[in-house]
Amino acid sequence: MFIKDKLINYFGKNIKNLINNVDYKYFEEAEEIRIRLDRGIIFKTFNKEYFILNNMTISENSNNDIYKPTIEDITQTIETMSDYSIYALEQELKNGFITLKGGFRIGITGKAIIEDNKVKTIRNISSINIRIAKEVKGCSKNILKYLTYPNIKSTMIISPPNCGKTTLLRDIIRNISNSKENVGLVDERSEIAGTYMGKIQLDVGLRTDILDRCTKSEGMLMLLRSMSPTVIAVDEIGSDEDIKAIEKIANSGVKIICTVHSNNIEEIKQKNNIKNIIDNKIFERYIVLNRKDKICNIKNIYDENFTSIYSEVC
Repeated sequence: MFIKDKLINYFGKNIKNLINNVDYKYFEEAEEIRIRLDRGIIFKTFNKEYFILNNMTISENSNNDIYKPTIEDITQTIETMSDYSIYALEQELKNGFITLKGGFRIGITGKAIIEDNKVKTIRNISSINIRIAKEVKGCSKNILKYLTYPNIKSTMIISPPNCGKTTLLRDIIRNISNSKENVGLVDERSEIAGTYMGKIQLDVGLRTDILDRCTKSEGMLMLLRSMSPTVIAVDEIGSDEDIKAIEKIANSGVKIICTVHSNNIEEIKQKNNIKNIIDNKIFERYIVLNRKDKICNIKNIYDENFTSIYSEVC
Protein backbone atom coordinates (compact mmCIF):
# COMPACT_ATOMS: atom_id res chain seq x y z
CA MET A 1 0.00 0.00 0.00
CA PHE A 2 1.25 3.50 -0.83
CA ILE A 3 2.05 5.95 2.00
CA LYS A 4 -0.68 8.33 0.84
CA ASP A 5 -3.28 5.58 1.11
CA LYS A 6 -2.05 4.68 4.61
CA LEU A 7 -2.20 8.27 5.88
CA ILE A 8 -4.95 10.11 4.04
CA ASN A 9 -7.81 9.09 6.34
CA TYR A 10 -5.98 10.29 9.45
CA PHE A 11 -6.33 13.95 8.49
CA GLY A 12 -9.24 16.22 9.43
CA LYS A 13 -11.86 16.84 6.76
CA ASN A 14 -10.52 20.15 5.41
CA ILE A 15 -6.90 19.02 5.30
CA LYS A 16 -7.89 15.70 3.74
CA ASN A 17 -9.74 17.52 0.96
CA LEU A 18 -6.72 19.78 0.36
CA ILE A 19 -4.10 17.08 0.12
CA ASN A 20 -6.22 14.51 -1.68
CA ASN A 21 -5.01 16.07 -4.93
CA VAL A 22 -1.33 15.96 -3.91
CA ASP A 23 0.53 13.53 -6.13
CA TYR A 24 1.55 10.20 -4.56
CA LYS A 25 5.23 10.96 -5.20
CA TYR A 26 5.27 13.74 -2.60
CA PHE A 27 4.05 11.32 0.06
CA GLU A 28 6.58 8.69 -1.00
CA GLU A 29 9.44 11.21 -0.94
CA ALA A 30 8.40 12.91 2.31
CA GLU A 31 10.34 12.36 5.52
CA GLU A 32 7.90 14.48 7.52
CA ILE A 33 4.56 16.21 7.13
CA ARG A 34 4.25 19.14 9.50
CA ILE A 35 0.95 20.84 10.35
CA ARG A 36 1.25 24.10 12.27
CA LEU A 37 -1.69 26.11 13.56
CA ASP A 38 -2.16 29.28 11.45
CA ARG A 39 1.22 28.73 9.75
CA GLY A 40 0.92 26.07 7.09
CA ILE A 41 1.30 22.43 6.05
CA ILE A 42 4.76 21.40 4.89
CA PHE A 43 5.89 18.22 3.15
CA LYS A 44 9.60 17.86 3.96
CA THR A 45 11.67 15.61 1.69
CA PHE A 46 15.39 14.84 1.86
CA ASN A 47 16.39 18.28 0.54
CA LYS A 48 13.21 20.25 -0.18
CA GLU A 49 10.07 21.63 1.43
CA TYR A 50 6.66 21.87 -0.22
CA PHE A 51 3.74 23.97 1.01
CA ILE A 52 0.06 23.14 0.55
CA LEU A 53 -1.81 26.02 -1.08
CA ASN A 54 -5.44 27.10 -0.74
CA ASN A 55 -6.10 26.06 -4.35
CA MET A 56 -5.23 22.43 -3.46
CA THR A 57 -1.85 22.52 -5.21
CA ILE A 58 1.66 22.26 -3.78
CA SER A 59 4.52 24.76 -4.05
CA GLU A 60 8.12 25.23 -2.92
CA ASN A 61 7.37 28.94 -2.44
CA SER A 62 6.05 29.89 0.99
CA ASN A 63 5.11 33.33 -0.31
CA ASN A 64 2.26 31.85 -2.31
CA ASP A 65 -1.26 31.54 -0.95
CA ILE A 66 -0.47 28.80 1.57
CA TYR A 67 -3.21 27.09 3.52
CA LYS A 68 -3.13 27.96 7.24
CA PRO A 69 -4.60 25.22 9.41
CA THR A 70 -7.26 26.21 11.92
CA ILE A 71 -7.90 24.94 15.43
CA GLU A 72 -10.70 22.85 13.95
CA ASP A 73 -8.22 21.25 11.50
CA ILE A 74 -5.82 20.38 14.30
CA THR A 75 -8.57 19.05 16.57
CA GLN A 76 -10.16 16.93 13.84
CA THR A 77 -6.80 15.46 12.84
CA ILE A 78 -5.87 14.53 16.40
CA GLU A 79 -9.32 13.05 17.02
CA THR A 80 -9.03 10.94 13.87
CA MET A 81 -5.51 9.82 14.73
CA SER A 82 -6.67 8.80 18.21
CA ASP A 83 -9.74 7.01 16.86
CA TYR A 84 -11.87 9.63 18.65
CA SER A 85 -10.53 8.63 22.06
CA ILE A 86 -7.99 11.35 22.85
CA TYR A 87 -8.16 10.73 26.60
CA ALA A 88 -7.10 7.12 26.08
CA LEU A 89 -3.83 8.46 24.67
CA GLU A 90 -2.72 10.42 27.72
CA GLN A 91 0.06 7.94 28.49
CA GLU A 92 1.51 8.57 25.01
CA LEU A 93 0.80 12.28 24.89
CA LYS A 94 2.87 12.94 27.99
CA ASN A 95 5.87 11.80 25.94
CA GLY A 96 4.97 14.26 23.19
CA PHE A 97 4.01 11.72 20.55
CA ILE A 98 1.57 9.04 19.51
CA THR A 99 2.16 6.14 17.11
CA LEU A 100 -0.16 5.17 14.27
CA LYS A 101 -0.67 1.88 12.49
CA GLY A 102 2.30 1.27 10.24
CA GLY A 103 4.88 2.82 12.57
CA PHE A 104 4.15 6.48 11.78
CA ARG A 105 5.24 8.54 14.78
CA ILE A 106 3.21 11.67 15.40
CA GLY A 107 5.03 14.40 17.31
CA ILE A 108 2.81 16.89 19.11
CA THR A 109 3.38 20.24 20.80
CA GLY A 110 1.02 22.52 22.70
CA LYS A 111 0.29 23.37 26.33
CA ALA A 112 1.90 20.91 28.73
CA ILE A 113 -0.29 19.96 31.69
CA ILE A 114 1.96 19.45 34.71
CA GLU A 115 1.12 17.22 37.66
CA ASP A 116 3.62 16.36 40.43
CA ASN A 117 6.32 18.16 38.44
CA LYS A 118 5.80 15.83 35.47
CA VAL A 119 4.02 16.26 32.17
CA LYS A 120 0.63 14.58 32.47
CA THR A 121 -0.61 15.32 28.95
CA ILE A 122 -0.65 17.99 26.24
CA ARG A 123 -3.63 20.22 25.50
CA ASN A 124 -4.30 23.09 23.06
CA ILE A 125 -2.25 21.29 20.42
CA SER A 126 -0.63 23.70 17.97
CA SER A 127 1.78 21.56 15.93
CA ILE A 128 1.67 18.03 14.51
CA ASN A 129 4.72 16.36 12.99
CA ILE A 130 4.08 13.14 11.07
CA ARG A 131 7.31 11.16 10.77
CA ILE A 132 7.04 8.90 7.73
CA ALA A 133 7.97 5.29 8.48
CA LYS A 134 9.84 3.80 5.53
CA GLU A 135 11.56 0.59 4.66
CA VAL A 136 14.71 0.75 2.55
CA LYS A 137 15.37 -2.93 2.07
CA GLY A 138 18.97 -3.61 1.17
CA CYS A 139 20.42 -0.42 2.65
CA SER A 140 22.67 -2.54 4.89
CA LYS A 141 23.66 -5.02 2.19
CA ASN A 142 27.10 -3.58 1.45
CA ILE A 143 28.18 -3.42 5.08
CA LEU A 144 26.78 -6.64 6.54
CA LYS A 145 30.09 -8.45 6.14
CA TYR A 146 31.70 -5.95 8.53
CA LEU A 147 29.05 -6.71 11.17
CA THR A 148 28.53 -10.46 10.84
CA TYR A 149 31.72 -12.14 9.58
CA PRO A 150 32.94 -14.48 10.91
CA ASN A 151 30.38 -13.87 13.67
CA ILE A 152 27.91 -11.18 14.71
CA LYS A 153 29.46 -8.09 16.25
CA SER A 154 27.88 -5.82 18.84
CA THR A 155 27.27 -2.65 16.85
CA MET A 156 26.46 0.98 17.63
CA ILE A 157 24.96 3.16 14.88
CA ILE A 158 25.92 6.80 15.43
CA SER A 159 23.84 9.37 13.61
CA PRO A 160 22.56 12.97 13.69
CA PRO A 161 18.77 13.34 13.38
CA ASN A 162 17.09 12.44 10.08
CA CYS A 163 19.95 10.42 8.61
CA GLY A 164 18.18 7.06 8.58
CA LYS A 165 19.56 5.35 11.66
CA THR A 166 16.25 3.62 12.45
CA THR A 167 15.87 2.58 8.80
CA LEU A 168 19.38 1.10 8.77
CA LEU A 169 18.81 -0.62 12.12
CA ARG A 170 15.62 -2.22 10.79
CA ASP A 171 17.40 -3.58 7.71
CA ILE A 172 20.27 -4.99 9.77
CA ILE A 173 17.79 -6.70 12.10
CA ARG A 174 15.88 -8.14 9.13
CA ASN A 175 19.02 -9.57 7.54
CA ILE A 176 20.39 -11.08 10.75
CA SER A 177 16.99 -12.52 11.64
CA ASN A 178 16.60 -14.09 8.20
CA SER A 179 20.07 -15.60 8.60
CA LYS A 180 18.77 -17.99 11.29
CA GLU A 181 19.58 -15.86 14.34
CA ASN A 182 17.05 -15.10 17.08
CA VAL A 183 16.75 -11.34 17.51
CA GLY A 184 15.03 -9.65 20.46
CA LEU A 185 13.77 -6.17 19.57
CA VAL A 186 12.67 -3.50 22.02
CA ASP A 187 10.46 -1.17 20.00
CA GLU A 188 9.62 1.55 22.51
CA ARG A 189 7.87 3.85 20.01
CA SER A 190 6.54 1.20 17.59
CA GLU A 191 8.72 2.72 14.88
CA ILE A 192 11.01 -0.16 13.99
CA ALA A 193 8.48 -2.96 13.46
CA GLY A 194 5.38 -0.76 13.35
CA THR A 195 3.41 -3.26 15.44
CA TYR A 196 -0.32 -2.54 15.54
CA MET A 197 -2.75 -4.72 17.52
CA GLY A 198 -0.03 -7.39 17.67
CA LYS A 199 0.52 -7.42 13.91
CA ILE A 200 3.93 -6.42 12.57
CA GLN A 201 3.64 -3.81 9.81
CA LEU A 202 7.32 -3.49 8.81
CA ASP A 203 9.66 -6.36 7.91
CA VAL A 204 12.08 -7.13 10.75
CA GLY A 205 12.72 -10.75 9.78
CA LEU A 206 11.37 -14.22 10.46
CA ARG A 207 13.12 -14.79 13.80
CA THR A 208 12.60 -11.46 15.53
CA ASP A 209 10.64 -11.30 18.79
CA ILE A 210 9.31 -7.83 19.63
CA LEU A 211 8.53 -6.07 22.88
CA ASP A 212 6.34 -3.21 21.73
CA ARG A 213 5.91 0.07 23.69
CA CYS A 214 8.26 -1.14 26.40
CA THR A 215 10.97 1.02 27.94
CA LYS A 216 14.38 0.18 26.50
CA SER A 217 16.19 -0.69 29.71
CA GLU A 218 13.45 -2.94 31.08
CA GLY A 219 12.69 -4.47 27.68
CA MET A 220 16.27 -5.50 26.99
CA LEU A 221 16.50 -7.38 30.28
CA MET A 222 13.07 -8.99 29.79
CA LEU A 223 14.13 -10.31 26.38
CA LEU A 224 17.41 -11.56 27.81
CA ARG A 225 15.55 -13.54 30.49
CA SER A 226 12.69 -14.87 28.42
CA MET A 227 13.53 -15.27 24.72
CA SER A 228 17.11 -16.65 24.48
CA PRO A 229 18.15 -14.16 21.79
CA THR A 230 21.46 -14.19 19.96
CA VAL A 231 21.10 -10.43 19.44
CA ILE A 232 19.14 -7.71 21.23
CA ALA A 233 18.34 -4.59 19.21
CA VAL A 234 17.15 -1.19 20.42
CA ASP A 235 16.85 2.33 19.05
CA GLU A 236 18.21 5.54 20.61
CA ILE A 237 19.97 4.54 23.80
CA GLY A 238 21.12 7.24 26.19
CA SER A 239 19.89 6.93 29.75
CA ASP A 240 21.94 5.52 32.63
CA GLU A 241 19.41 2.68 32.86
CA ASP A 242 19.99 1.82 29.19
CA ILE A 243 23.74 1.62 29.76
CA LYS A 244 23.38 -0.61 32.81
CA ALA A 245 21.13 -2.99 30.87
CA ILE A 246 23.64 -3.11 27.98
CA GLU A 247 26.44 -4.00 30.40
CA LYS A 248 24.38 -6.90 31.80
CA ILE A 249 23.54 -8.15 28.31
CA ALA A 250 27.18 -7.99 27.21
CA ASN A 251 28.23 -9.96 30.29
CA SER A 252 25.75 -12.67 29.30
CA GLY A 253 27.36 -13.12 25.88
CA VAL A 254 24.42 -11.76 23.89
CA LYS A 255 25.26 -9.26 21.14
CA ILE A 256 23.75 -5.77 21.03
CA ILE A 257 22.81 -3.61 18.07
CA CYS A 258 21.69 -0.09 18.93
CA THR A 259 21.57 3.49 17.74
CA VAL A 260 22.54 6.73 19.43
CA HIS A 261 22.11 10.39 18.53
CA SER A 262 25.47 12.02 17.87
CA ASN A 263 27.40 13.67 15.06
CA ASN A 264 30.62 11.69 15.25
CA ILE A 265 32.85 9.37 17.25
CA GLU A 266 34.43 12.19 19.24
CA GLU A 267 31.06 13.30 20.59
CA ILE A 268 30.30 9.75 21.69
CA LYS A 269 33.56 9.60 23.63
CA GLN A 270 32.50 12.72 25.55
CA LYS A 271 29.23 11.20 26.81
CA ASN A 272 30.01 10.28 30.39
CA ASN A 273 27.59 7.39 30.77
CA ILE A 274 28.63 5.81 27.45
CA LYS A 275 32.37 6.18 28.08
CA ASN A 276 32.51 3.09 30.30
CA ILE A 277 31.05 0.70 27.72
CA ILE A 278 33.40 2.18 25.11
CA ASP A 279 36.44 1.73 27.34
CA ASN A 280 35.39 -1.86 28.06
CA LYS A 281 35.07 -2.52 24.32
CA ILE A 282 31.54 -3.84 24.60
CA PHE A 283 30.90 -2.66 21.06
CA GLU A 284 33.00 -4.16 18.30
CA ARG A 285 31.65 -1.98 15.48
CA TYR A 286 30.69 1.69 15.24
CA ILE A 287 28.79 2.86 12.16
CA VAL A 288 28.74 6.62 11.54
CA LEU A 289 26.04 8.05 9.29
CA ASN A 290 25.87 11.46 7.68
CA ARG A 291 23.34 13.28 5.53
CA LYS A 292 25.22 13.54 2.27
CA ASP A 293 22.95 12.62 -0.63
CA LYS A 294 20.60 9.98 0.76
CA ILE A 295 19.32 8.47 3.97
CA CYS A 296 21.44 5.69 5.47
CA ASN A 297 24.57 7.25 3.96
CA ILE A 298 27.40 5.41 5.73
CA LYS A 299 30.41 7.63 6.27
CA ASN A 300 32.62 5.29 8.30
CA ILE A 301 32.74 1.99 10.14
CA TYR A 302 35.19 1.59 13.02
CA ASP A 303 36.24 -1.44 15.03
CA GLU A 304 36.42 -1.60 18.84
CA ASN A 305 39.74 0.29 18.79
CA PHE A 306 38.25 3.04 16.59
CA THR A 307 40.34 1.96 13.65
CA SER A 308 38.50 2.73 10.42
CA ILE A 309 37.65 -0.44 8.51
CA TYR A 310 35.29 1.19 6.00
CA SER A 311 35.06 4.69 4.51
CA GLU A 312 32.62 6.09 1.98
CA VAL A 313 33.97 6.61 -1.52
CA CYS A 314 34.06 10.36 -2.23
